[in-house]
Amino acid sequence: MAANKEVFLNQLSFENKKALDHVMNLMESFRAMNSTLELDEVLKKIMHYALNIVETAEAGYIQMLDESSNKLIIKASVGFNDNISFFKVNVGESITGKVFRDGCVRLISSREEIYNSMGDLSRENFDLIDTAHYNNQNIKSILAVPVSFGKNRIGVMTLHCFDIEDGISEIDLHLLQSFASQAAIALYNAKLHTEVQETLNEATLLSQRLKETNILLEKRTNIHNLLTGLSVENRGLDAIILEMNKLMKSNCVYVDYVEGTFSPKHDKYFARRIDDLFLLFRTKTKPAYVTIYDTVSVHCFIYPIRSGSILLGCLIVEGNAPLSQLDHLIIEQGAPILSLEIMKRRSQTEIMYKKTYESYQQFLKIKNPKQAELTAEELGIHHHSFLQTALIELDGNLDLHSLENEALLLLSHLREQMPFKDSLLFSYNNKITVFSAVQNANQEAYWIEIIENAIKWWNDRYTVVARGGISTGYYPPGQAEENHVKAEKALLYLRKQIEKGIIHYKKIGISSFFLDRPPAEIEAFMKETFSPLWTTHEKQEELLGTLFTYIQNNRSMAATAKELHIHTNTLYHRIKKIEHLLSLDFNCYEDFLKVQLGFYLYKKFLED
Repeated sequence: MAANKEVFLNQLSFENKKALDHVMNLMESFRAMNSTLELDEVLKKIMHYALNIVETAEAGYIQMLDESSNKLIIKASVGFNDNISFFKVNVGESITGKVFRDGCVRLISSREEIYNSMGDLSRENFDLIDTAHYNNQNIKSILAVPVSFGKNRIGVMTLHCFDIEDGISEIDLHLLQSFASQAAIALYNAKLHTEVQETLNEATLLSQRLKETNILLEKRTNIHNLLTGLSVENRGLDAIILEMNKLMKSNCVYVDYVEGTFSPKHDKYFARRIDDLFLLFRTKTKPAYVTIYDTVSVHCFIYPIRSGSILLGCLIVEGNAPLSQLDHLIIEQGAPILSLEIMKRRSQTEIMYKKTYESYQQFLKIKNPKQAELTAEELGIHHHSFLQTALIELDGNLDLHSLENEALLLLSHLREQMPFKDSLLFSYNNKITVFSAVQNANQEAYWIEIIENAIKWWNDRYTVVARGGISTGYYPPGQAEENHVKAEKALLYLRKQIEKGIIHYKKIGISSFFLDRPPAEIEAFMKETFSPLWTTHEKQEELLGTLFTYIQNNRSMAATAKELHIHTNTLYHRIKKIEHLLSLDFNCYEDFLKVQLGFYLYKKFLED
């Protein structure tokens, strides 16, 4: 088992090498960008290194807002002819104008969708961009990323891929987002440097102020280069936080959103309130002063560390005194580097989980008992009599990347609660898979209780809904797929009911036969069954309601009449009229079963 694990890790390390080398190149680009304060030179270097980072991209440009015209103009480009320099778009126009306006990344991976997104582009601009590259008619994908410094959006970076289908990936998107954060700092530093030089020429009376600004700029650059160097050298998250603490007048600590771990490690007395802290900052993008209440009240400055819409964690500085200008500067320079460092870890985790997901899917297809047992052991499962499969999905008004992040948080909580060694837990997209083996029915019941409590814990705290399906029982080797399919059906049942929580496959009963049926087919069956009563005619609707009440009361005339507030004789005549209209005899088992089934399907799948 240990040997298999070592082979798996070595293989994983081999596959990660290119990604890690790519990140190293990214960090080296940060040094190069900050090696000069000349704006034009910085812009050229940004585009040069952007294309090195996204290797499949063949051309790109960076636009910045011209405040006098309120248009985005080309400041630097690679891979385009001179026509690109005349390309100017309004804020909100075409792809890049909308990225600048909304501050949202856009990755478009088809020529048709690209041209549809450019539908509002002026004819002049369309001709310019269309002739700026010889191969523009064969464009395959576009990635446009906003470039922002703090609250200020200063431009948009756009990359084009012409030759490779799906050439620009989601990983490229995340890396370019982090790169754009660093590029914004470099642009801001260069712009600030330019302004400083212009101001020095305008008035000697401002010399002292300019001197202080230059000192601050020098500190900013030195701090940035120092922290970037630690990341380039792979010194790790702890080393970066420790260096920030050496530079700051106040001590800070980083808390990871997914794992809940502190960096550097320590026993903070407010650690029990960290979940509440994250609950507060899940959607916040700005830092704030808060008071954490536990055995004592602790005043803190909280700086959320994010990558786009994803909350990665928080920097916490104890104390309610305003942070010094230097401390603010250190945190602002350190935050993007921490974000990139965390995303490096996440990339490795995502690759590992993807490999686990693929291995698990292959395992499910194995029907040979001996081969299934050997493959299960490679996944860490020593086969026992009882197999458990739980599938949990997160559903909410969030983008997929944010849902993936939330899934990692719930997965971390499950790992803390799961005591069984023979367990495989992983997340893929917005879903979590828990696959375990236990020795007896008591352990099986305990395992189910753990899953139920974890989902209840989540749904009691968060607006993102967690729902899950469970399938457990005695399964010989080679039948894991049947167990998995039952868990999928249980999850599908909850999804169709638009309910949260968790349900066991054995509790969905007859619904398991209809889960794969489209709603239109179920509705067609009911219309066929109840068509003479399925109208807007008031009298017919009354008869349909009577029938449903009659079925719900298990054909009890007395109970049905009481609920409808009518006499039993009136009910009797209604039932006879319904039988006549439907051409059915309710004393016939098959006829009454048909209306019972129609009523059941209506209540379970179409009532809402």
